[in-house]
Amino acid sequence: MVARAGAGLWRQKGGILVGLALVAAATGYMALGATEGTPAMASTGATAAASNDCADTAIAAIANKSSGSAQQAYECMDPSFQQRVPEDTFVQQIEAQTPPDVSSVARVGDYHTETGGSMVYYAVNTSGQSVGYIVYLGQDGKVLKIE
Repeated sequence: MVARAGAGLWRQKGGILVGLALVAAATGYMALGATEGTPAMASTGATAAASNDCADTAIAAIANKSSGSAQQAYECMDPSFQQRVPEDTFVQQIEAQTPPDVSSVARVGDYHTETGGSMVYYAVNTSGQSVGYIVYLGQDGKVLKIE
């Protein structure tokens, strides 16, 4: 039984590593505190305030069940994504994947790559559970993908 559990964990190593990275980022963020000038995005209720930042806009669309926020997020998607996925399909996907009963959203941290892109980490609290998201941004600040 231990061998089967180990094999199952080995197959899911990517998800486990992402989870560990999110926990490490959240721990580091909480240990060091918020740096001045980069406040954490927090919200109460089922809405999240989107700023001019495309990562925040994308997460606001995930936390919200409104087509308006999903349409704003679509505007923040990379042009190559927009060529592959029509706006109506994107809006339907976002609305279908929105977690139920979002109580808060927090921007946990940012990682800037050497090539000019970045990864932004979020924690979304829903019905007593926390879900982690990573928003990948290109050099132009447009969203490449969300995990």
